[in-house]
Amino acid sequence: MIKILLLEDDNLFAESLEDFLSELGFCVDICNDGESALEKSYENRYNLLLLDINVPKVNGFEVLQNIREQNDDTPAIFLTSFRDKNSILKGFDKGADDYLKKPVDLDELYSRITALLRRTKSLTNTIKVGKYLYYPKQKTLKYKNKELILSKKLSELLDILVKQQNQIVTKETILEKLWEWNEEASEGSLRVYINKLKKILGKEMIKNQKGIGYKLEL
Repeated sequence: MIKILLLEDDNLFAESLEDFLSELGFCVDICNDGESALEKSYENRYNLLLLDINVPKVNGFEVLQNIREQNDDTPAIFLTSFRDKNSILKGFDKGADDYLKKPVDLDELYSRITALLRRTKSLTNTIKVGKYLYYPKQKTLKYKNKELILSKKLSELLDILVKQQNQIVTKETILEKLWEWNEEASEGSLRVYINKLKKILGKEMIKNQKGIGYKLEL
């Protein structure tokens, strides 16, 4: 299921958007201020961001800038009443992919969402990992009728291993990429996440090169 983070402080408008998008099969998380939107973006993986600009605590520009600084390229559309050229240009400068002025035509919004997701391959890009199909943008593993949404750290670890499949990735490389500078990283924590992936994919999928690193065999 496609997950959307909606930042909108107008409760009535937010609920209208949620109803409309939910009927189309999207899963929508609503945040009424920028601070909670940032928290949600750190805790979850989304396929699309719908962001108002003039919201409490942290404005939409700052929210998207912060997300982009975390190397998160989730597609983003600004929904705003701002109409001046400078605001529009600033939105794109912060990393927006599209811009819609309020009042928003819902049919146009849907068309832009599907076009953007199609363009970024959020709906079609898959990788075969053992018996699973892995959807990198959705951070989801699928097998037959079963769907497993990975945590942020697990999906990032799998991304690292997939990108260098059938090659040994050193522990130092993984530790550097998987944890931010202000997070406490350790080989013990890495082993915990490796074991969780092994439990999901099968022990034979991830090989341990003692003292060096790990290899995903595809």
